[in-house]
Amino acid sequence: MIEELAGYELTLWSGACRHSQAHLIFISVLTLLVAPLAVMAAESDVPEDPSTWEWLEGRRDDVSRNVTGLGRAIDDWLAGEAVGEQENETYLRVGFNQLVGSFDGYHSKLKIGGSLDLPRLSERWKLILESDVDELNSLNENRLENTRSSVAAGSFRYEHTAESGWNFSHDVGLRAGLPVDAFYRVRAEHGVELNDLWAVGFRQSGWYYHSRGWGSDTRLYFSRELTPNSYLRLESELNYRKEYDTFEFGQFATIHQTLGAMETLSYQVGVLGLSHPNTRIDDYYVEARYRTAIYEDWLILEAAPQVVVSRDENWRPQPRFILNLELLFFDFD
Repeated sequence: MIEELAGYELTLWSGACRHSQAHLIFISVLTLLVAPLAVMAAESDVPEDPSTWEWLEGRRDDVSRNVTGLGRAIDDWLAGEAVGEQENETYLRVGFNQLVGSFDGYHSKLKIGGSLDLPRLSERWKLILESDVDELNSLNENRLENTRSSVAAGSFRYEHTAESGWNFSHDVGLRAGLPVDAFYRVRAEHGVELNDLWAVGFRQSGWYYHSRGWGSDTRLYFSRELTPNSYLRLESELNYRKEYDTFEFGQFATIHQTLGAMETLSYQVGVLGLSHPNTRIDDYYVEARYRTAIYEDWLILEAAPQVVVSRDENWRPQPRFILNLELLFFDFD
């Protein structure tokens, strides 16, 4: 369930504040040191208060039934008839995201998002709610997850798979603001096995916003299995936005490990750069990202210590720490 739910989010900015640089360096370094201990501690038995968990689970189940029931009712109304019980994969996600960095300070935000499934209206249409729209963020923001406010957007998405194995999606929607901004985007993705060890994948995206113009994003990645529970992924990305007339590029290497049924750990190193005013490297970073379901399959914890070295900070290493807590509301298997 963790990997199946797509990341379409409606973000509400909750505020940011500054702390002293010395204090933040101490916190960041401390979290980098204790992160491995937290992973080990997750494997131990922790006493639970049954009444607290039962109450929380009961409230969550009530909301989940209402969320999926709403999706089923809208689907029936748009389809014009109700025939039998068809599974509906409408879901809601609420996230509490925190970021602390020795130079960036402390930031937090509440993220609410999800997807309205319309299987009876059409097997290929969905209503998507989102705000952290990747194409409107810089490559740095998308990769390093800077917590910044953004504007909500909604779209109808049409998905289909060609006989050749290519997957396509088309989005037509509106982005909130004054005036409201209409947009269209298309995505194409395909992956094949090169041999017994390596596989290659390609994804191309293009979009047009009435107020911002057009842009594109290209990703090429190679992956191979290292062990039955881990794999290596090498990825290149090139992003262009007409609004800034600038290419952004990045190179990334990731080792992803599956620790359990709903527990993963990944290590990533990356390089980010720009083409304007001249082609140059702007950021280097390394991170570890631990993700686990701390209660059943709907309460998710993610922790990501990072070290970022940026041109803007005169190449001084910046320890940072990201902590995310997510609640998933769904009533399907």
